Amino acid sequence: MSGARFFVAPDGDNAAPGTRERPFATIAAAQAAARRCDKPAVVEVLAGTYRESLMFDASDSGDVYFTRENACITGGISVPYASTRPVAAPAAARFPPQAVPRIRGIDLAALGVLREEYETLYPIGRYSTGEKYGMPSGWNIEVFEDGRRMIPARWPNEEFAQLAGVSDQGQPAEFPPQCYHEGWDELQHPRPGAYLAGEEARRRAARWHRPDDVWLYGYFYWDWADSSTPASIDPDTGVLTPRFVSRFGARAGAAYYFYDIPEELDVPGEYWIDRATGMLYLYPHRKDGTFSISVARGPLVCLRGACGMTFEGFTLTDVRASAVDAQGDGNVFRRLTIRNAAEHGAVIRGFRNVMEDCEILHTGCGGICLEGGDRATLTPGENEARDNRIHDFAQTYRTYQAGVALSGVGNRCAHNEISSAPHVAVWYEGNEHVIEYNHIHDVVLASGDAGAVYSGFDWAAHGTVIRYNFIERVGSEAFAANGIYWDDGLSGQTAYGNVLSDVRGCAFLVGGGRDNVIRSNCILGACASPVWYDARNRDGLLNGGWAGASCSTPDAPHWKKLRAVPRESAVWRQKYPTLAHLTCDFSDPDDPDFPLNPAGSAVEGNVIIHPEKKFGSIDKAVRRYSRIEANEVYSSAHEAGFDEAALGFLSPREGFDNDLKNHAGPECGPGQPEE
Repeated sequence: MSGARFFVAPDGDNAAPGTRERPFATIAAAQAAARRCDKPAVVEVLAGTYRESLMFDASDSGDVYFTRENACITGGISVPYASTRPVAAPAAARFPPQAVPRIRGIDLAALGVLREEYETLYPIGRYSTGEKYGMPSGWNIEVFEDGRRMIPARWPNEEFAQLAGVSDQGQPAEFPPQCYHEGWDELQHPRPGAYLAGEEARRRAARWHRPDDVWLYGYFYWDWADSSTPASIDPDTGVLTPRFVSRFGARAGAAYYFYDIPEELDVPGEYWIDRATGMLYLYPHRKDGTFSISVARGPLVCLRGACGMTFEGFTLTDVRASAVDAQGDGNVFRRLTIRNAAEHGAVIRGFRNVMEDCEILHTGCGGICLEGGDRATLTPGENEARDNRIHDFAQTYRTYQAGVALSGVGNRCAHNEISSAPHVAVWYEGNEHVIEYNHIHDVVLASGDAGAVYSGFDWAAHGTVIRYNFIERVGSEAFAANGIYWDDGLSGQTAYGNVLSDVRGCAFLVGGGRDNVIRSNCILGACASPVWYDARNRDGLLNGGWAGASCSTPDAPHWKKLRAVPRESAVWRQKYPTLAHLTCDFSDPDDPDFPLNPAGSAVEGNVIIHPEKKFGSIDKAVRRYSRIEANEVYSSAHEAGFDEAALGFLSPREGFDNDLKNHAGPECGPGQPEE
């Protein structure tokens, strides 16, 4: 048998031959048949819902799995409203009396859900410290109503409360800011500290049956660092005692909320699991909806060593992991709809993999993570995320969860629309990535010290190009976030031909790096600062500035990172000659080749339209060591010589790519300013 074609349908039979007339009932049965072929096979999956988790290895290489119809692979159990039941005594006493008539119950054990699936509530948040207290890592069972994520019963129902004060910082990794506690990474069971919850929270806690057994989520110091912890609150004093320390300490006014509290199950869209009895209680929006409970712990599509495979057309939903987790080369994921994954939409590692024309939404973490390439040899990974729509992500872990994340060398993020997120849209690390022709909007809505496109903390991360992107509506009324943010010494970056509009913070924020090029971009709107370029590394060494801890001694983190790359090897010398020339001589801190100096950069040829005619803030050391010239600043479109109608090319539509390129100015290579 060779080059066979197999079919799968919900009403099929795994004992059948897998033909269109007599299809298999499961995708796994078709996979087993395909593995018996001596040439790549094609598996067509007919319309229906398939509750499967698929694992592929090298023996599956070259096979194609696709659907022309609405085939859905799910890790969840579906329960219609009619199969739920009203709350009976004594459970009803735990809930707000006015909500009891609306609350419905589902017996998880009766659905076949094992106790081990729901008995543990895992921490959430990018910077939670539960592992220091022996807390196992994992992804929580989740509940969805008509495809939308429900949330554990919480107070406040929306927005956040604020800490009234901090009586004990405990033993954080860093406090005060930039004061790092040596040996903290090895420390176990650090003292967690104590906070003052505030008067309203104290009064609320007096209604709770178990105020000594609640959960707390918040941004306890920085608005870019979310975490959670079990906690107790004293209803008499309002003293709030977390079980896990906040990694960066805590401060008065920090945003937080309580969750997993049955007495707060009081609005539609919330749920609570009684982990002792296995009963799920939820407050529906309506009486004819359908609920889904995510049970599958592993990816729905997992590749380990499979190459040259194609997956096309499927809906992947309701999984306590990433929906796709692929390790291999040359695989293609096309026209997928991925939603309600507890982790990411897709995590892809290897070379020459493609994720294209997909929609990813309602993930707990990020959208697409691409990792590939060899940094030692600067061999590109050539992985691509292109033509995807990624929105409403980072719904559970709310910081540093990107719509597209690139790591390694030479990967590409292009022609994607990324929107509606509390934090970054594109995050990257490594070398030689290309980020182009993306429409990024309505992101970084809940953080100030962050950027729509973000990377940082690496003097050797040269070669990435950010070009021809349309970035608009970044930040919110409460948070002045940034457009393109090269943080804490990031160096060797190039941005040209981008349009940034309605950015609340800085359109470009460059944190002290070198060999950076910002050329021929268009910045529109009343941002706080169109271009901000500081000299934080140099200031940290010479003036004791806050960034000194990262670079002011030969053993500081920046220097360790620089020594970790082979910058004097032949391939690195050829690509990045300025890196090879860097000096480690602290006795001559004014040498342009001393890496703490913001040398070799160019900010030129940019057009800025700002109602206050602002250009921004350029540190005097940047002006000393780099080139700032030929930038045009206007107070209005009329002053710039055209009216608002001339800005119509900014609206995303057919032909947007060419219009943006035509208006954005000349191309230039990374680190090579046009003469």
